[in-house]
Amino acid sequence: MNTRCSRCARRAVAVATGLALLAACQGRRDAPEPPAGTAAPTVLLVTVDTLRADRLGCYGREDAGTPRIDRLAEGGTLFESAHTSAPLTLPAHASILTGRSLPAHGVFNNGTFRLPDGVPTLPEALAAAGWSTGAFVSAPVLARRYGLDRGFSVYDDDIAPPRARQGLVVHYAERAGRETARRALAWIAAQAPGQPVFAWVHLWEPHVPYRPPGDLAERYADDRYQGEVVEVDRVVGRMLDELEGLGRAGRLLVVLVADHGEGLGDHGEPTHGVYLYRETMQVPLIVFGPAWSVPGGRRVDVPVGVADIAPTLLDLAGLAPPAGADGASLAGLLRGADDGPDRPGVFAESHLPRLEFGWSGLRALVGREGVKLIDAPAPELYDVAADPAETRDLAAERPGQVRALQRALDGLVESATARAPAAPASREASREDLEQLRSLGYVASGRTGDEGPLVDPALPDPKSRTGFLAAFDEAVALAARGESAEAARRFGELAADDPENPSLLLEWGQALILAGDHAQAIEVFRRLTGVDPEFSQAWYRLGQLLDERGDLDEAEAAYRRAAEVDPLAVEPRKALGSLLAQRGRVREAIDVLEQAKELDPRDPAIARELERLWARLR
Repeated sequence: MNTRCSRCARRAVAVATGLALLAACQGRRDAPEPPAGTAAPTVLLVTVDTLRADRLGCYGREDAGTPRIDRLAEGGTLFESAHTSAPLTLPAHASILTGRSLPAHGVFNNGTFRLPDGVPTLPEALAAAGWSTGAFVSAPVLARRYGLDRGFSVYDDDIAPPRARQGLVVHYAERAGRETARRALAWIAAQAPGQPVFAWVHLWEPHVPYRPPGDLAERYADDRYQGEVVEVDRVVGRMLDELEGLGRAGRLLVVLVADHGEGLGDHGEPTHGVYLYRETMQVPLIVFGPAWSVPGGRRVDVPVGVADIAPTLLDLAGLAPPAGADGASLAGLLRGADDGPDRPGVFAESHLPRLEFGWSGLRALVGREGVKLIDAPAPELYDVAADPAETRDLAAERPGQVRALQRALDGLVESATARAPAAPASREASREDLEQLRSLGYVASGRTGDEGPLVDPALPDPKSRTGFLAAFDEAVALAARGESAEAARRFGELAADDPENPSLLLEWGQALILAGDHAQAIEVFRRLTGVDPEFSQAWYRLGQLLDERGDLDEAEAAYRRAAEVDPLAVEPRKALGSLLAQRGRVREAIDVLEQAKELDPRDPAIARELERLWARLR
C-alpha cells in the first residue's frame, strides 16, 4: 500500500472508531442521533494530581467552589466508589494509561521505575486506529523518560527545572495548570476538523506546597489546598469553554479523574504515598458526554478502579482493550447497567513504605459488599457503607471475613502478576531525577527494593509510624524553605528512634550538607551505606563529601562502590573519572568516562572532559 492509501485507510479507521465511540455511549435505543455535521470525536482525559473526592461539590462538600466540575457530574456519570491503584503519581498514571494494576505493569514508585516497552497503552491503540494523540503534563514525575509517552504524537513535558543550592533542590518544579491547558488547547485547535482527537491533560494542582494563584491565595489563606482545588475547577471550565469555541463540544467526551487523594492529616498522614485509607485511595471519576451520548445525572456506587479507564475508552471506540489489562470496561455501567464488572472488588498497593522507609508495604481491597480490607502486618477491616471515614476497625470482630477478603485479594494479585511484563520496570534514577522528585515534595531515595513479600509481618507496620510521618514531612518542608540546620536537627531526632530508615538517613545527610555540617553528613552517609550496602546514591554522596574534604583514596573507593552496585549509574562514573584525572591517572579516567558516555551519550560535559583528557595524552 502506498503512503497516500495508507493515510486514507487510517483516516477511515479513525472515523469508524469515532462513530463507534458515539454509538457505544448512546445508552438508549431511542436516544437521538448526533447532530449532522458536528465535528469529529474529541476525548479529553483530565487527570488531577492529589485531588480528594470529598473536596468537590458533586461529592458532597458544601461551598466547594467547584461549579464547572459539578456541572460535568450533573450532565454525566459520577462514580461514587472509584479508587486509585496506588497513592503515587507515576504508578497510578501507568494504570490509567495501560488498564493494568501495579503487579501487572510493574511500576511501583516514582522516579526509579519505567513502564516497560512491552506493555501496550491506550494512546498506542488509538494512534494505530488513526486518532491524533497528545499529552500535556505539569510535573517532571511524569516526564517522557518514565515510559508513558508511547503512542503520543506530542508529549509536552517541557517544565522548568527546580532551582538548586549546593546541588540540592530548594525550589519546586511544576507547571501551572492553566499553562498546561493552554498548550493542550493550542494543539487541539491545530488538528483538522474531521480528525478524531485524544488529549490527556495532567494538572498538578492541588499538590503540595499548595500555592493558589491570584485572588485565591487570600480567599483561601486558611485552606490553601481548597484554593488549589478551586483553581483546578477554573482551568477545567476554561478548557471546556474553549473547546466549545473550537466547535468540538458536540462530540466531546470528558473523563475527569484524580490519580490519588491527599491525607491532610487524616489517619496521621499529612500528604500521600503510604496509607490506603479512603482519603488517599478514593478518587473522583466523572465521565461526561453530549446528551445523545453519556446519560446525564447518573451516580454509580459499584467499586471501580483507575485501571478501568483505558479498557472503557477503547470499548467505547470499538477497539479491543490493551493486551494484558486486568482493568475492565465500564461501558455497561455508562449505558445503565447496575451490576458492573464480574470481580470481587478493586485493589490498590502501596510500595513506598517498603522501598523508602524499610517498613512493610500495604494492599487494600474494596469489596462489592461494602467492606474494605487493608492487608498489613495487622490487617484492618472497615464497613465503608456504615463508616465511610474508616474510623472503626472490625478485623478483630470479623476474622472470618478478613480471611475471605484476603483470599479474594490474593487471587486478584496472582492474576495480575501473571500478566506482568518480562522486562524489568526498574531504572537507575539519576541525581537529576531524584532532585526533581524532591522538588515536588516526594520522598526519593532511588532504591528499587528487594524480592521480599510486599506485606511482610517481620517489618514495621506503617500504621504504627503515624507520628513519624508528620514529623518527617515537617522536617522536609523546613529543608525546602532553606531552614536546613533546624531540618537536620529534627531528622537527627527521628533517626534516634528509627536508626535504619534509609530515606530518613538520606534526608538527614542532605540537610546537613545544606547546613554546612559536612563532617556529620559524612558520618550519616557512612551509616546509610552500612544499612544498605547496595544503595548507589548513598555511596555517591559519601564519595562527593570525601572528595571535597581531600580524602581521595576513600572518595575513589566510594565512587567505585557506587558504580559497582549500579551498572547503569552515570554520576558516580563522571565523578570517578574527574577524580582519577585530578590524581594524574589520565588513561584510567578516560576508560571510566567512556563507560559514562556509553550510558549517557547525550551528556555534553562527558564529551568535553574526554576531549580535554585525550588532548593531555597527545
